[in-house]
Amino acid sequence: MQDEYRGYKLRDYSSHPEGSSLPFASVNELPVSQWRERIDYLNQIEAMPYHWHQRLGTKVVMNQRRTNYCWCYGTVAAVKNCYAVQGIGHIDLNAFAVAYLGKKGKNRGGYGAEACSYIEQHGIPTKKSLPEFTKTLRWDRLVKADAQRNKIVSFEEIGRNRFETVVSHLIGDDPSPCTVAFDWWRHLVCALGVTYDRSGRFGLIIVNSWGSKWGAGGLSGGYGIIWGEKAIPFESIAVRNVKARKEI
Repeated sequence: MQDEYRGYKLRDYSSHPEGSSLPFASVNELPVSQWRERIDYLNQIEAMPYHWHQRLGTKVVMNQRRTNYCWCYGTVAAVKNCYAVQGIGHIDLNAFAVAYLGKKGKNRGGYGAEACSYIEQHGIPTKKSLPEFTKTLRWDRLVKADAQRNKIVSFEEIGRNRFETVVSHLIGDDPSPCTVAFDWWRHLVCALGVTYDRSGRFGLIIVNSWGSKWGAGGLSGGYGIIWGEKAIPFESIAVRNVKARKEI
């Protein structure tokens, strides 16, 4: 039943081309020949976004429930992961509130760059200031101030079908989470790492927004692995940095 609530709207690249609203990714791409060694090293020191997600307090897996807001939940999950690596820990951000406001109360699908635009406009409130799944288009003064604390985020456009660039963001010199959307799945999730199997096939480690009971590709607890050609994203955006929170 939950498969009906994926919610990714295929981005129309003719009307919203790459780089039209976000700067292009600046990462140096790693040669494929270096991927295995780099993955092994990051696993040894536990320094992929996947490790941060489990170790630094963001292990709470988000659940979009019966909404079409995966495109916002996956993006906000990446923002939360950046907070973790900065040592801020787990911030219980309200992805539903951002999507609901952006879509003017409609339970409609969207895409990654759209979620980034709403975050840049409004910020992200915490669930403490605005309980999740509250259906309101009017944020009071305290909610707006809270959302402003989670507004300054560095998003970078990776582009369409750029698997190698996504991998380079996840396992490069400055590993960072990415939002990745798949046209075959009609779903957007947060990519946290890269792995490989005995055959030499590479896969993306993801965290899904369908709750902790979901699993796929050899992982569970809300995590999954997307293997091979299926891991090539239709749309992908890197979350490079989140400005340290300060009181408003």
